[in-house]
Amino acid sequence: MKSYSYKSLALGGILLFFGLAPPVFGLDDAKVAQAKYDALKAKVQGGDLNIDWRELRLDAVVADFDGLFDWHKANSDGVAAFNAGDYNKALLKAQEIIQHDIANGDGHFLAMVALKHLGKQDEAAHEKLIVDKILQSILSSGDGKTADTAWFTVSTTEEYFVLRLLGLSLKSQALVKRGGHSFDQMTVVGQDGKEMTLWFNTDTDIELTRRASEGP
Repeated sequence: MKSYSYKSLALGGILLFFGLAPPVFGLDDAKVAQAKYDALKAKVQGGDLNIDWRELRLDAVVADFDGLFDWHKANSDGVAAFNAGDYNKALLKAQEIIQHDIANGDGHFLAMVALKHLGKQDEAAHEKLIVDKILQSILSSGDGKTADTAWFTVSTTEEYFVLRLLGLSLKSQALVKRGGHSFDQMTVVGQDGKEMTLWFNTDTDIELTRRASEGP
């Protein structure tokens, strides 16, 4: 039985665009972000994937759609079900994650692999397109090689999402402050055994953490 693996299903056709996008400052409040999210979500559900995925990802975390829902546990349960050959349960867990946050790349990836093993190739292909869109929206923000060209992420989970899809293993991680911005500096190892350093802008995650600590 094939195990659940980000490396086992190549995401062919992913384009890397290195036009830089600036970090986000002055984030919307939750109500404004929710309205923007709802509008973009409706477009995706209507089949329009040519939206601003960066905006959707950002609106989702600012509006905090997960709330008390533990999507990490749902994903772990889904992965366990997939590895046990229960693809229907894996799909249900994926759909539960997506229902809470349609911008959650891990949820769409789980749905993609589950659908593929259930023989629903057209639906799996649709989920793959969404996974590609989410990944591209991150990779298009820079090249990840320096702080100045860091990849913009809206949460730390997006950083690990990128590493998994690129087949990279994390060796070490450090939070770095530079030029008024926050970064995760990650030393990773590729499938060829070579080490490299990648940079992720974490301004959004830091700002949302600050908001949460201050309360309403």
